[in-house]
Amino acid sequence: MSLMKCPECGHEVSDMATSCPQCGCPLNHPKSQLFADGKQAKKSATGRAAGTIAVVTLAIIALAAAALWFLFFRGGTNEDERIAYETIMRYQNDDQLDSMSIALNDYLDTYNSDAFHFSQLKELNDRYSIEHADWNATEGALSLEAVRHFLDIHPDGFYLRQANLMMDSLSYAAALEENTHEALERYVSQFPQGKFLADARKQMTELDNVELSVEEKSGIMETLRNHFDALADNDQASISATLASEINSYIGKANPELEDIYAYMQNMHSSGRELVFLVKNANITKMDVAGRSVYNVQFTLEEETYARGQHTPALDTDAGTSEEQEDEPKPTNVKHFTGTAVLNQAQRITSLVLKQ
Repeated sequence: MSLMKCPECGHEVSDMATSCPQCGCPLNHPKSQLFADGKQAKKSATGRAAGTIAVVTLAIIALAAAALWFLFFRGGTNEDERIAYETIMRYQNDDQLDSMSIALNDYLDTYNSDAFHFSQLKELNDRYSIEHADWNATEGALSLEAVRHFLDIHPDGFYLRQANLMMDSLSYAAALEENTHEALERYVSQFPQGKFLADARKQMTELDNVELSVEEKSGIMETLRNHFDALADNDQASISATLASEINSYIGKANPELEDIYAYMQNMHSSGRELVFLVKNANITKMDVAGRSVYNVQFTLEEETYARGQHTPALDTDAGTSEEQEDEPKPTNVKHFTGTAVLNQAQRITSLVLKQ
């Protein structure tokens, strides 16, 4: 540093001063300006450096915040991922399929392939989506064939319980539609723990009361044939064996006594003619009345009249050669009737109506 004279007052002043300390005259010399410029430049550089540091610091803070947000709010912690996985598994085990589907979608939206259970749950979601579509189609079809096909494709799938319940319901409905003891027995055998097991057994009991067995049909037809054979033979003992102790009606007479029926039979034989009765086209219906079986028989009756001594019991059979059949006597008269008979549980006649 050196001294210089103030151009205004001549006082000696440092060449670094910007103005004269004596008179205040500004000193616009090159050295003072250079010093001022350098000081300003240094100040500007320092400011720029501080600004750069601040920007970098803010950027680091922002990246750290983003990482923390992703870790704790977007991607979740490992504990969160485990809890989400266990929740989905619980929904599946408890058969809460709607909740499971929602939880799966949330998981796949939240986690990426780096998550520990991601691949397992992605595969689970893909399987569920396919089976869900198949189940919707099966429900829409509402048929045993559709349910069987679904179970063939997904024997251990998500909708196994629902499919078995539908199979149970549809099988019972099919058995009811068939309405036979055999059909209901098949249902009971196929679904020993079925939802409709008690109903099926009750229906089977009711059907047993009204469903005609082979033995019952055979016994009823035997009663009718014996009755008309006894009527043709004028056999009181045999005809009474086919009648109930109480008879409601008999060929136009209400509440008849045995003597009334015997009189009717004897009158048929008063002309000395020989009679043959043939029971045909019998249709038997079994009913349950106050816990007891009652049989209603619709049939046709053919009455053949022969001259006395012309007809023999041997010719009444289907045996014999065609030549013998050609020699059979022809009836002198044939009448056709429609008949209705009611038989009690002991298969004895309580009512008989004939119309020509």
